[in-house]
Amino acid sequence: MSDGTAPGMPSKTSLRLTTAACLLGLVGLFFSLLHFIWPTPLNFALFMIVGQGSFGLALVAYAFAILKDLRRKKIL
Repeated sequence: MSDGTAPGMPSKTSLRLTTAACLLGLVGLFFSLLHFIWPTPLNFALFMIVGQGSFGLALVAYAFAILKDLRRKKIL
């Protein structure tokens, strides 16, 4: 294969996007828990800006990885 992975395995780009999505999700979870444990206006603002932003980016990165993998397997 041209991407250097074994047959049946996701491409390196898909793995990197999935890893990035997981890390962004963990960042969002951190800010969610921070706001849940210490509900201050600053933590709420950080959750609304950083937490939800990282959740959104994680969702987009994961969806892009899925679509990329489906296109590589010629399903889409």
